[in-house]
Amino acid sequence: MKVCPTCKSSYPGKPPRCPLDGAMLYDLGPDLLGGRVVARHYRMIERCGAGTTADVYRALDVKTGAVVAARVPTAYGSDDATQRERLTDQVRAFRAAAPHDMLVPVLDVLERAVDGHTVVITEFVSTPALPHVLAAGPVPLDAALAAGVQIASLLEHLHARNVLARDLRAGALFLASTGTTRVRLSIDALATGPTSAPDPVPAVRALSPNMAAAYLCPERIRGGPCTTAGDVYAFAALLFEMLTGHPAFKGDGPSVIAQHLDAPAPVLRQVAPDLPRELESLLARMFAKLPRFRPTPSEVRKALSELAS
Repeated sequence: MKVCPTCKSSYPGKPPRCPLDGAMLYDLGPDLLGGRVVARHYRMIERCGAGTTADVYRALDVKTGAVVAARVPTAYGSDDATQRERLTDQVRAFRAAAPHDMLVPVLDVLERAVDGHTVVITEFVSTPALPHVLAAGPVPLDAALAAGVQIASLLEHLHARNVLARDLRAGALFLASTGTTRVRLSIDALATGPTSAPDPVPAVRALSPNMAAAYLCPERIRGGPCTTAGDVYAFAALLFEMLTGHPAFKGDGPSVIAQHLDAPAPVLRQVAPDLPRELESLLARMFAKLPRFRPTPSEVRKALSELAS
């Protein structure tokens, strides 16, 4: 299993570069848990992905026969308390935001289940993650607009409950775009907030493998607070990626960070000239360097709904 350091997408096999942004992939290393039984009734079948804070295993609940997903901190085998706290915060955020049919539900929380580490059991989603959808090309406009309306609505729901989609990114989304478009969001995008305190994961951590640099807003890179406006910026990067098939800013981690801070916002119709001008204008506002100039999720939802009608 390999992971992109820029967009945090994971891929089986041995491709040398991320098909979305061209970044060199890094190897997750040996699978330490495959075949192991956790908490007496969850058998780890295989590692099938990685998030910003956890490796994800397809697992079998031997009591019920259900296939589930087990999220084990990437700090497994190390002493990274920040990673463990981040996973705990994701569970708190989910509980504050649930129920919502777009959120992949948490089924069980196993305290100190793997050598002192908490393991979170969630529903196993068979729908492909967005990076695997985008590997075949951009999402069709009607499906992208429908997905965008759903994501904006979810952000409204989260923000009303003091929850952020702090690590919103392609790898945290599952997208069914054939037939009725449906989006689902993994818990590893969630965080409690907003907060006026500085981001505990400033720019230096944004360059490390456990952060998705492609979606970080300028104020967060500078170590500022995580806010709802930061979610809108990440949503802009995600929507641009869905519509064009590649990230808004290309390059390795340091290059992408520099572009978030200093480069002009990407112009949608320079990449995809057939897309509506109104959509280009909306994305430009969502990509504003200063948070106060970005639209709210409600404004984004209304604009996307009008374009979809």
